[in-house]
Amino acid sequence: MKMKHLKTFEKRETENQVELLGDLLSENPANETHDFYIFLASEKFVETDGGLYKKTVDIERMIRITPDEASVSAMKGMQMRAMVQQGVRLYHIWLPQEIREDIEGKGGDSIEPWLVNLIDEHKRAGDVGGEGRKVMKDVQQRNRDMKKYNL
Repeated sequence: MKMKHLKTFEKRETENQVELLGDLLSENPANETHDFYIFLASEKFVETDGGLYKKTVDIERMIRITPDEASVSAMKGMQMRAMVQQGVRLYHIWLPQEIREDIEGKGGDSIEPWLVNLIDEHKRAGDVGGEGRKVMKDVQQRNRDMKKYNL
């Protein structure tokens, strides 16, 4: 009997997170022309033509985030890995939709160098969504109000 309650809670929690993710993505003005990506990356040094070394980012895989359960689970897994694995950080970035085919699902070795430099320059670390906790509370309050007032 307890497992049934746990599964119901997990499903409700996931639905809240999907709704939260949809709210966060739609609130950003870049949502119209850009895609939101998260990725795990570490620093690496690459030898240049002159024999010097340049610091760059080693991207594991770019994942486009959309408001669905698959994106929520991908974000949770990547956040956990970034906490546990030493030297790896979780980053997020908004990139133009025109370059989706060039980066979606690809890692640093299969992304063109100019795109890796662009991503390295504009990536942001930290909580994906920034004010996610506040918005999550708003979503939960909205759900409580809907039940309370039978909306």
